[in-house]
Formats: sequence, C-alpha cells, structure tokens
Amino acid sequence: MGGKPALTGILCIGCAPVGTKRRGGPGGLNKVCGVSPELQAIVGEPALPRTEIVKQLWAYIRKNNLQDPSNKRKIICDDALRIVFETDCTDMFKMNKLLAKHIIPLDPNKGSSQAKRLKTDVESTNESTESGTSPIIISEALAEFLGTGGREMLQTEAIKRVWEYIKGNQLEDPLNSMVILCDAKLRELLKCESISALGIHEMLARNHFFRKS
Repeated sequence: MGGKPALTGILCIGCAPVGTKRRGGPGGLNKVCGVSPELQAIVGEPALPRTEIVKQLWAYIRKNNLQDPSNKRKIICDDALRIVFETDCTDMFKMNKLLAKHIIPLDPNKGSSQAKRLKTDVESTNESTESGTSPIIISEALAEFLGTGGREMLQTEAIKRVWEYIKGNQLEDPLNSMVILCDAKLRELLKCESISALGIHEMLARNHFFRKS
C-alpha cells in the first residue's frame, strides 16, 4: 500500500516502532535508565524506561504548545527545553541525539539500587516541586550566589539559574558531563570541590530551600 513512510525509531508523537514493542522483560526500550537533572525537570522522575521518558517529553511539548503550527515536526524550545537541548528549536529527527546525553545507562547489576538512590536524591525536592508555582524561601548564601535582592523565588527558577551558571561557566567535566567541577563561587555555595549532577538538586533542597511559614 502507498502512503507516507512510517517514522520508525524516532521520537514521533505518541507512537512506538511497529512490531518491536514487547511487554515484560528488563531489556531494550523497557530498560530503566537514569535521567539527568535537566531532563528530570520535564519528565518528573529520576529513573524511567526510555519509552516513558519519550512519552513524558511529548506530553510536556503538547501541554505547552511547543510544536511549530506550520510544521508539527519542529519543536520551539521554552526555557526548560533550552536547558536540555541547548538550542532554541529542534525537530523530532534530531531529538534522539540531543536526548542521549540526558539518559544515563544504569549498571545492570546495580540498576534497582541505583534507581532507588536516584529517587531518594530527588525526593527531598518533591515536596516543594509539587507547589512549583508557589515561591519558597532561599538561603542567604543562594540569594548572594544568584545576585538577587530578595529571598523569595520559585524553586524551578532557582534551579534553572544555578544550571545556567554551571553551563555558562563550563563547569561540567569534559570527560563526564554528569560530574560538576566547582569553581570558587560554586564551591562556596555547595561546600565541595565536585559533585554529581544528580546530587545538585538534593544539595540545594537540603541546605538552601525552605518552605514559607
């Protein structure tokens, strides 16, 4: 039969490669992977199967109307997607490559424990994330780091600005982008020489985010 060719193996909206989806089993597309902090802000979980990551990503894109009306395959990035993809716009053909650095293979022998640890790392941020549209109180140290006059801020905005600083000052380890090499200013804030990218959210939540009374 004729018709348009199937977009197999790319991030097409709400679809999966025909004939390749299997239920059960830990391998392939159903294998649980770690999710980078930047992507966690969009998909909401520290570890998910790749298929679920793609599903949540597209749900976010549709919810925020980020598809170009004149070409649905083109994605116009908002602030959160710009942090993930490091570009103002992309398309579904390029997204697999851009997404790859944010999907972290878990050690098959430690997959369950790693996923639990990743979940624990961000659980402390989940309470304030649930009220992401409500301001929190940030520490004096974080306010000074961000150069803000006040101490009320959305948690999502605070995290975004810390990551903008990290990327703007190229503090990601060139050999492993999941490791952050602190400069003097970040070292003063986090009290460490280096830190896992997955640990930054926990560190901020534990020491620099406070609920409004």
